[in-house]
Amino acid sequence: MSSTSGGSILLTSAARCLASRAARAAARAVLSARDDPAAARREYERLLASAFVGYFETARHAARRYHLAWRVLAAGAGSEHPFYAKGRRALVLPEGASAFAGAEPLDLPPATRVRVLPFLAACDEVCLSIVRGDWPFLARMFTADREEKLLLRPAIGFFAALVAGGDAPARGDASVAAAIELATLGALAFLGPAAPPREVRGVDWESATTVLAGDYLLGQASRLIAEAAPELSWSFSDWLGELATLRAAVLTTGSGAEAVFASLFEFPLRIGAALGGVDAEAFRVCGAALGRLFLRVEDVLALRGDRTRLDVTLTDLLDGRISALPELLAMPGLTAGALPPHVLRVAMEAGQEAFAEFEQVCDGLPDPGAHRVLSAVGAWVNAPVAAKPTVEKGTGAE
Repeated sequence: MSSTSGGSILLTSAARCLASRAARAAARAVLSARDDPAAARREYERLLASAFVGYFETARHAARRYHLAWRVLAAGAGSEHPFYAKGRRALVLPEGASAFAGAEPLDLPPATRVRVLPFLAACDEVCLSIVRGDWPFLARMFTADREEKLLLRPAIGFFAALVAGGDAPARGDASVAAAIELATLGALAFLGPAAPPREVRGVDWESATTVLAGDYLLGQASRLIAEAAPELSWSFSDWLGELATLRAAVLTTGSGAEAVFASLFEFPLRIGAALGGVDAEAFRVCGAALGRLFLRVEDVLALRGDRTRLDVTLTDLLDGRISALPELLAMPGLTAGALPPHVLRVAMEAGQEAFAEFEQVCDGLPDPGAHRVLSAVGAWVNAPVAAKPTVEKGTGAE
């Protein structure tokens, strides 16, 4: 399939989804104000503005920005890089960000859910205010169905650590969490080796967008931190530098992806704890264990042939150096065509060990509320490993 035909199919699907979502919004608006047509119209306009953020802006910007959104969508139509996989889902699926993780919703205690949802909404508003003007097609990555599915995101761990000291979030805390989420998405753009140069007429939009979007997100995240919490700027820059160093080591040696994900997951908790005035080290250790667990569960899902939370296949995980298997098997540079027998059993056992480690460090957290939240997050991440399969799907091994 050519990139042009792939882009056409995606845009056709997007049009159908838009029509469906508009109809749902109209029905919801009418039901909310059966006896007041004017109020129903205002509610419909509000729902449309919220549901289609990124679409209207893209249309307005496309002409004077050389049809950037179309070119990016077409260029990434055949790419299995996590950044493009997530972007395609955000653009063409009516449920938006709620479909990202490909799993059951995160089940938090009702009292905790009521507290965390407004904070997450504030984080989304900050992110949207930044990306919708310059990179409107990225805006869909920050539109979540807040009343429906709650899925894993950095701001949840940040919030759990932030309020562990007993205080409510302060002014600017949502901006710090938003900066971390923007930086995490920017880091996602740089996961895996650079795409091989392609002989194309004009701009190689896949490679160009990876660099431009990644740099833009990281730059905006750094600006947010400087404005909202300048005292954290040094820690934030150190974290970004650490991620770059760890990622370079993975690409050089062929293993070590667990350290990358440990860093991605521990930073939100560590910074939240620092702002909340509680033991940052305990939360750092907990976040690192959660990151290792996440990556090992990704391997299990991919080995089974199931959808991963990163929306990529086993081949893409291994080729992109975003798998724990090379390190676990002591086989740097491992490919999907060279998997040893019983690899799923090894991955399952590694996942179970990672979950046991996470539970142990989570039990050591100083705040019961934070423990409840993060324990629920860990259980959600671990769910695919909780039950052992009888057959190794996709690996050819029993």
